[in-house]
Amino acid sequence: MREFFRALPFALLPLQPAWFALGAAAVGLGGLLRWERWLAGAALLCVLLGSLGQLWAPRELYPQERPPFLGSLSPQASPNLIRPFDLDGMFGWNSADQAGGFAQRVKEGFWRLPRKNPQSGREQAEFLAGRWYHLEPGQTYTQSFYLRHDGTQASFQITFFTERGHHPVPTQMEKVAPGIWRVWGSYTAQEGDKAVRAIDFFNGGGDWTYLEVGWAQLERGSAPTPYRPGEIPQVGLGPRLAWWVGLALMSVLVFQGCFFLLRKLNSRWAAIALLLGLAVHLGYGMYQLTHFEAVPARASGFSPQPNFFGHGAVMVAGLAWVLGGARAGGVALLLAAATVWASGSRAAFLALGALVLAWLMTLRRSRPFALAGLMIGSFWLWLEPSFLGRLSSVFQLDSSAESRLQFWHIALQAFREHPLGGVGFGNFPLYYQIHLPPGAIETYAPHAHNLLLHLLAEGGLLGLAGFAVLWGSVAVVLVRRSAWRGLVLLGVAFLLNLFDYTFFNAAVYYPLWAGIAWAMLQAEQNERAVIPAPRNHNHPDTLTG
Repeated sequence: MREFFRALPFALLPLQPAWFALGAAAVGLGGLLRWERWLAGAALLCVLLGSLGQLWAPRELYPQERPPFLGSLSPQASPNLIRPFDLDGMFGWNSADQAGGFAQRVKEGFWRLPRKNPQSGREQAEFLAGRWYHLEPGQTYTQSFYLRHDGTQASFQITFFTERGHHPVPTQMEKVAPGIWRVWGSYTAQEGDKAVRAIDFFNGGGDWTYLEVGWAQLERGSAPTPYRPGEIPQVGLGPRLAWWVGLALMSVLVFQGCFFLLRKLNSRWAAIALLLGLAVHLGYGMYQLTHFEAVPARASGFSPQPNFFGHGAVMVAGLAWVLGGARAGGVALLLAAATVWASGSRAAFLALGALVLAWLMTLRRSRPFALAGLMIGSFWLWLEPSFLGRLSSVFQLDSSAESRLQFWHIALQAFREHPLGGVGFGNFPLYYQIHLPPGAIETYAPHAHNLLLHLLAEGGLLGLAGFAVLWGSVAVVLVRRSAWRGLVLLGVAFLLNLFDYTFFNAAVYYPLWAGIAWAMLQAEQNERAVIPAPRNHNHPDTLTG
């Protein structure tokens, strides 16, 4: 049992992989004097190439050219609380339909809204963005936006909606260019007004069928000032470099720490600890499905979201197979299959299938029985695809798949515009919002949903080169040392990231490094085991002993 308790920290890897990584990195610090030279050199070159690329990334992504009707910037004015893309969620509202007729972004910074709900045909009484901004009682605020429509006349009234209800205010409409008006109104916050919903205005009638709203502003003061964009969440050079350097350093430290830990442990006990962690994580995910109304369709476990839950389970199952052999791998694959089903992650489903095939190749006597069970299970799922739930649509081109095509298109556009350094690590979401494609299915993209395209978009050729140096070195060493299971685990990680972007998430990244450390350790021990015995000097053709 002492061996099991020593291996118990590996149970953290499925549950809280970042905590495990911090512990492994702390252990890895003790091995600073015994670095793997090839890994240290590859990590250093990765840092240099990626950091050099970030120096080429643009300082400002938001376009500086401004329509002439916006006027010149006024730096002395109070900040605009509405960010440029806060209008993405704008919609129409009436008492019968509630929400309906959501805005579509058009060129020149405008969002188009239909006068009537497209589903019911009823006229909208109000248009709003639904975002809230902090107010200070006693302070006067002005809400303004630019507007155009397809009619000859239109009337609107701005309202300040706070915790105390609607507060309609006198509204001005000033023509600033042919067919374009600036609409504005002011309100002094009262006691109990902690936040306001903006923008928000009533439909006063007219002969228009649609209107376009843009360049919204919420500022302190009793009159509008020239438009300036609100705070834009662009990641600066310092945080980008810190992330890239920290990632490379953690890679080396976690590898060193796992190499040391696994050398001192019985790997089968480490695999059992991983199975325990997988079972606990799966149990919590099932509890979420049955008890939490907030996630009725997909569980996330202790992970931030369902895809991390499923991807992490596949990687941990692969690691359990690498550490514990075929039996431990079989149990881990069953637990991972249940976790992937609970998570609904289709990329994890595909990667799990590849991992099952690799596991089958290592079986000997039980391979026919495993193949028979797999065929029976596959045939049953073919007859009852509804059991798979969301996973049954893995090969269908639904709206989620179509949105990924749009993400990939914008990622390639970012690379073409900034080929050397990309748009900067962490800045793809902002770039996507600025260059939102026509008819976008999703107005927000956290990443490009593909590892290589995301690296090209945010890191350019230099960032991708740094990544390739590090992981190309790992792959070459694995091949030279015939560490085939480590290569399988690396391939599974890449397969997970064909249609998603979780490679650098702790749930995927650190099980991968632990598996590589074990594969390297096994190769080192195998090399020592095949050292030939000394020759008999009296009879050179025979061995001593």
